[in-house]
Amino acid sequence: MKKPLPVAISSAILASSVLTTPAALAQSASANSLEEMIITAIREDRKSRGATGLDLSIYETPQSLTIINAETIEEFGLTNINTMLKMATGVNVDSTETDRTSYSARGFDITSMHIDGVGMPFGNLIVGDIDTVVYENVEIIRGSNGLITGLGNPSGTINYVRKRPTNELESSVKLTGGSWDNQRAEVDVSVPLTESGSWAARAVLAYQDSDSWLDHYSNNRQVAYVVVDGQLTDNLTLAAGYTHQDNNSDGVLWGAVPALYNDGTAIDYDESTSTSMDWTYWDTQSDELFAELGWQISDNWRLTTSARQTDYEDNSEIFYVYTNTGVGLDPETGLGLFGYPGKYADERDSLVLDASLNGTFEAWGQQHQLQFGYSSASSESEGLSYAALSGFDMMPAFPGWSGREVSRPNFAAPIIAAEQDIDLDRLYGSLMLALTSNFNLILGASAVDYTNDGVSYGVSTSSTEDGTNPYIGFTWEILDGLNAYGSYSDIYQPQYVQGENLSPLGSAEGKSYEVGLKKAFSNNTLLTLAVFSTEQSNLEEFKEYGDGDGIDDTDYSDDFDYSIYRGIDVESEGVEIELAGQLTDELSVQAGYTHLSLEDENGDEARTFIPRNTFKLLMSWNPQALPDLKMGLSTRWQDDIYFDSAYGRIKQDSYVVVGGYASYAITDGLSLSLNVDNITDEDYFSSVKYEQVFYAAPRSVNVSASWQF
Repeated sequence: MKKPLPVAISSAILASSVLTTPAALAQSASANSLEEMIITAIREDRKSRGATGLDLSIYETPQSLTIINAETIEEFGLTNINTMLKMATGVNVDSTETDRTSYSARGFDITSMHIDGVGMPFGNLIVGDIDTVVYENVEIIRGSNGLITGLGNPSGTINYVRKRPTNELESSVKLTGGSWDNQRAEVDVSVPLTESGSWAARAVLAYQDSDSWLDHYSNNRQVAYVVVDGQLTDNLTLAAGYTHQDNNSDGVLWGAVPALYNDGTAIDYDESTSTSMDWTYWDTQSDELFAELGWQISDNWRLTTSARQTDYEDNSEIFYVYTNTGVGLDPETGLGLFGYPGKYADERDSLVLDASLNGTFEAWGQQHQLQFGYSSASSESEGLSYAALSGFDMMPAFPGWSGREVSRPNFAAPIIAAEQDIDLDRLYGSLMLALTSNFNLILGASAVDYTNDGVSYGVSTSSTEDGTNPYIGFTWEILDGLNAYGSYSDIYQPQYVQGENLSPLGSAEGKSYEVGLKKAFSNNTLLTLAVFSTEQSNLEEFKEYGDGDGIDDTDYSDDFDYSIYRGIDVESEGVEIELAGQLTDELSVQAGYTHLSLEDENGDEARTFIPRNTFKLLMSWNPQALPDLKMGLSTRWQDDIYFDSAYGRIKQDSYVVVGGYASYAITDGLSLSLNVDNITDEDYFSSVKYEQVFYAAPRSVNVSASWQF
């Protein structure tokens, strides 16, 4: 398959109809027309290279790839990344607390979150609700990601593609209200700044305030995003922007609700039950500046450099509930729980720099693609801990708490509990060779130098590593519209957690394979069948909390100083099927099924909190007989999961959650919509990753009014 020229230049060539190179274009009569031509062409058909770094479509990418666009996000009311990722094929969302969430794919934690194809692959916990209003698309690339991150985690990468200015004046306002006193407002304005369209700006604002189905819990968040892009010279483009997200939660869960009595029987409590105290809070704030400079060297080559600076703050006063080992919660009296207050403040500054050269060249009668570049990522963080001077009490009988059982304690002066400086430098490159008109070979590698200089409660977390991740893939169009593909990558994932001897656990290593078929239909629908296999050694698995003295204290004292992990060997195998696109003129669908097998080195089930079978469906219907009406159905199903605790097995049976929406355009600019989630009011735990749980959201209803002008 012969690749076209880069979109920005090929569009400009079509528009001019006479000249083909920037040098020649510069001699044309109107410099303004040149400026408008290149920058507006980039805006019109902006492509993401988030999967491979190459300019490949989903059909041409030798891995499984799901894209959820802004229209789907808006229609189904997927206003934060947790609700959005719950609907993504192959992704599992574990909300172990109200304000900390982790994601996994193919049995492994997703540790790489990118923005516009560039990111820092550290950490697997997301704190607070991150809003989706600033993103045009969200790409979920499943499988080993060493080609785009330098660290080969076999789960995948989530790439958030920011909204950018459009070529014409566009503006919209959306107001939403609904269950648990939910109130939300969104404003999105894009405006050309010059008559030619060579410069344009876009601003997005969102505000949301809501209570919850959980006792005491409420959340308020504010989002502001502004971006300007344009043409500096005949072949230089610039984009710069700022994002602010402020997330404030009250009545939060640190840990969750005990699931079992000490005799192994399940505790019966209402879905609103919380062990939080009403004085608790967890606030986060993220401020991000970014800039991107593009140099269109020629028709076929472009150099892109980018910088992103992120300042993150995290402040909390929280309350943990636990039981003493061997005692547990008594089923007769409801006694046996103890309180553990905490106060923490964390700051993290990160900087990501990236420069990449992308282009095409001709050889042997075929057109090929090449990309190579360099990136440097650094992160400096500091965590303060404030010791509580009271609140370590035996709690009253559970359930039935009011949230006022323990008064807000006084806290001592802070100590520096943890510091961490991480640096990741990498050289990377990828090459697509069109060996024939229907067979492409993709080769890639990343050379990584990783340094972590850190300490946690007096114990070093420092480590230094370097390595190279090779990547090889192919696509073979065996029939018109039918691609066979395959890919292989090494796994190299640094882990900066503490092992059982209170020294760094070290890296997880292994190998990842994927083969499959992709069938493209004439109506822009794509069917993907993927078979994957992964072997990973020394994978981190939480073991226990402790203070390092090897003694199980009978009171609160210091047993929660550290999170201690052990390394396990895991084999993952599975199959994924996904169908996405416009089935008919009236019906669009995005549906995916995943079957997964996870075993440890002994052949036993590993990571049993992850479902082995999942199904996701997003379907929209726009009847031609009623063009102003649009309706949608969302469905997600998973089979049973469990966690074996000291008091017995905590189990979540299989469940299905059904949602939907209906919208009607009253005028060309005004529409009303109704969104309902969990229509059947299904009761289920949000996660069983640990021995404490809480119920996920019951049925909710929201009504929205949208104006476009």
